[in-house]
Amino acid sequence: GQVIIDKNPGITCVVNKTNIIDSTYRNFEMEVLAGENNLVTKVKENNIAYELDFSKVYWNPRLSTEHARIVELLQPGDVLFDVFAGVGPFAIPAAKKRCRVFANDLNPESYKWLLHNCKLNKVDSKVKAFNMDGRDFLQGPVREELSKELPLLKEEHKSSFHIVMNLPALAVEFLDVFRHLLVGEPCSTAALPTVHCYGFSKHENPAKDIQERAEASLGTSLGGRCSIYQVRNVAPNKEMLCITFQIPADVLYKRPCPDG
Repeated sequence: GQVIIDKNPGITCVVNKTNIIDSTYRNFEMEVLAGENNLVTKVKENNIAYELDFSKVYWNPRLSTEHARIVELLQPGDVLFDVFAGVGPFAIPAAKKRCRVFANDLNPESYKWLLHNCKLNKVDSKVKAFNMDGRDFLQGPVREELSKELPLLKEEHKSSFHIVMNLPALAVEFLDVFRHLLVGEPCSTAALPTVHCYGFSKHENPAKDIQERAEASLGTSLGGRCSIYQVRNVAPNKEMLCITFQIPADVLYKRPCPDG
């Protein structure tokens, strides 16, 4: 640890990861090998600065190209719901792109640093932050916003809704929340929200595996209605993937019962 500090002038603390991420809040245990015992750090990703306490929140520099790939899909005026937002690597660049952002994280520390980083990057007026369970966030603020906004969208209205679910160990299991989340007649197909859901797979055909698991959660087939992107190889025989699809109208909407 001391050798690393001696050879790299900018480094003040060297840590060793002592355990895998197995906590609800996605932080991992670590020991300080050398330098000062201060795990608050500043990181830069795609020209945006973030501050965080590395021992209490999740941060993975290997995901920078993935954060950029998703933000690239957004247009100014779009709405992003970030269900497992962490300290803001999707939410903040989206807000800088003049999207409206609803960002949520269950970990109170992540929520604290998310608020801090929104201020740091001067986008706190564009980001509504929440500290809730992902399921409660989808059934509460997300449902409320979609119920309010989708009926107002006309064919020519171009803003679209994106829902990012980056909790690869569990996110696919949350997809059942979309079943009959809204009541009423479906909006125009073009306006249906697009979901970007991350998952791990150890299957010999990871893309088929994640699609089948997503279909089981949603209760419908996504054949020809989804795209699957391989994000990275996490470990031997373990892939991280992103499945992207528009929520089918028959899944999202519960039609009101006809009278009589």
